Amino acid sequence: MKRLAGLDGLRGLLAIGVALSHSYSHFTGWHTGYDIFHNPDYAVDIFFILSGIVLYHSYNEKLSNRTMTSFDFIVTRFFRLYPLHLLAIVCIPLALYFSSGTFFPSWVGNITPFNVIGDLTLTNSLGIGFLPKTNIPSWSISVEMFAGTLVLLLCCTKKSVPWVILLVGCAMAYYIGIDVKGAAQAKFPFLSDGVIRCVYCMSAGVCAYQISMKYKNHIQNHKTIAFGFVSLSFTSMMIVLFGLNIDLSIYLPLTLIIAFAISMIPLLDFDLTRFLESKTLVYLGKISFSVYIMHTPIVYLLLKFKDDNLYNNVIFATLAVSLTIIISKYTLALIELPAYRFGKDLVKNTKHQQ
Repeated sequence: MKRLAGLDGLRGLLAIGVALSHSYSHFTGWHTGYDIFHNPDYAVDIFFILSGIVLYHSYNEKLSNRTMTSFDFIVTRFFRLYPLHLLAIVCIPLALYFSSGTFFPSWVGNITPFNVIGDLTLTNSLGIGFLPKTNIPSWSISVEMFAGTLVLLLCCTKKSVPWVILLVGCAMAYYIGIDVKGAAQAKFPFLSDGVIRCVYCMSAGVCAYQISMKYKNHIQNHKTIAFGFVSLSFTSMMIVLFGLNIDLSIYLPLTLIIAFAISMIPLLDFDLTRFLESKTLVYLGKISFSVYIMHTPIVYLLLKFKDDNLYNNVIFATLAVSLTIIISKYTLALIELPAYRFGKDLVKNTKHQQ
């Protein structure tokens, strides 16, 4: 399956921004001006959009023509997401012990066996009582593993289904009144803020991809208009990421517009696409999942060196993300890819035995 140009680079850029934001916040204080993205939560919404586009592009044909079953897809996704998450869960208390002398210092929050179960089973953000406590960024992996997988499978049944899911997601968001920065908070079981954000954003990505592919020639024949739309949408996205707080009435239409802009990037050859296709950003895209999952234990490890000197703290915060990038090269090669291949081989072997 031909890769979608520019999307790896965008994912890599956002992953580094999130990692830097979290790292600077831990070392210099939250919302002190050193946290790059003041709204890193919105970067996660973009991750969901990207997942919707890329997964639909990669698996729609396979799932539609039954060369891949729903079970095959679930197994493949499990081995793509869970092993690295488990490594981070193991590393975090060890990192905290090194930096603070205790496995879970008080500032982490109340760690209970109940919440540990939620983290270990990746059910920590589904709205069923668990809360993400050990590796906070894993909340988005939790909702993507379950809600995101279901959304993708449904989207691959009929072309109209993504639009139905998009409308349902929009209706649920308004009815429940979700917090656009919310994760595990839930008024109803299995309908946490994070779940609804995932449902809405992934379906928005699929819908945008469908429209962009349908009108591909039209988009490419009107590059100036398309370039203007993408540029304006990306400017809006960056304004939100860098600090503009938005409410639900702005979040829903803006996110849909940004989804359409992202889906158009692979169809256009202009400066933004070439920038996102640079070797550095494409590489960061490849290791982005490791960067997103593993930056927390590395930041916690280096908190050992946090002091009252702001400049020293900025240096160590930057060093933490630099080390994350280096380590992610090896977690990709030794854990992510082998686990993913194992899942694919497991699916193939199961088919051969049937």
